[in-house]
Amino acid sequence: MKNVKLKLAVLGALSVLSVPAFATGLVSLPTAGFAVTANSDFSGSLAGTTAWTLCNDTGNFGSDPADYTAPTTGAHNICAVFPAGGNDPGTPDSNFTNVALSAAKQSVAITANSETLATMRQRAYRNSGATECIFEKRLVMNTGSNGMGSATFDYNPSLTGSQRLEVNDFAFGGFSGTATVLAGYYHSANTDSPIYRLGRSFTSVQMQANAAGTSPASGYYKRPLNSPAPAASTEINGVGQTLSPPGTPTQSQQTSEIRTNWVDFVVDTTGGVDEDGTTSKDSPFMYVRSGCGSGTEATAFPTVSNSVRIRQTGQETQPFVTILASGITRSGANANF
Repeated sequence: MKNVKLKLAVLGALSVLSVPAFATGLVSLPTAGFAVTANSDFSGSLAGTTAWTLCNDTGNFGSDPADYTAPTTGAHNICAVFPAGGNDPGTPDSNFTNVALSAAKQSVAITANSETLATMRQRAYRNSGATECIFEKRLVMNTGSNGMGSATFDYNPSLTGSQRLEVNDFAFGGFSGTATVLAGYYHSANTDSPIYRLGRSFTSVQMQANAAGTSPASGYYKRPLNSPAPAASTEINGVGQTLSPPGTPTQSQQTSEIRTNWVDFVVDTTGGVDEDGTTSKDSPFMYVRSGCGSGTEATAFPTVSNSVRIRQTGQETQPFVTILASGITRSGANANF
């Protein structure tokens, strides 16, 4: 198994879980997590506590050949919000208004291996009392034809050919100062992936599909448990790079400890044709609502190094890859595990 970590250049300034049939709006991610019962994920799955909530129950985390069903106001919409602004949606909550960020913070080029990998959009919305903010991020992957330059997406240029990055998780840090955060997403008309699950966790957890691609393979948890906890610095937990058929994980390879400083969004996004034969360049608009403060852009919305994690978690046969970038977050925040 290869486990690759790249640090990017960022251009510019820098309770019991009950999953309803539908429930629009940002969802609460408490520090205590959620209780899950035995056999709730699959026959033999264990009871315990999880950091994770399911958002879109279609598409099998991006592996289903029939693809996912986009959220609507009537179905498949847990964690989803529906602002009216199209691809410039504006605030997802009318109690929060836009904060005027500098242009360098609103659009950030993310580079790796001397290429622009993606462009990250950032916005911030704050309530009238300056006690809470909503942080918005969206990443558009470079396809080579959408104005970002060459795009080979070669995460390991020492190997023959072009190794195309498939993003399965975006993790955002800086939220440990808030007891309860809320998170969710907006799926616009040209978004290419929903959020399949999200959790208050630093560690992403590998998901692989059965041979048909229609459901998780044996032993894979839709809501990974909190224990036995991997090491705090673990970027991705799983069996690692596998060939077909998928590898079978141990229980300890399907866990991710609750880490209150982080929110992880599970997607299926890529700028090039990946191993399931698709190109899905546009992520959803991802939102985290947390405590924040008053003050100017520089003090209230600093750019924090390594507070953005872009991860390939081996959904098909790829190796683990983590790419580090910087993004805005709340005043006084850090990117600690």
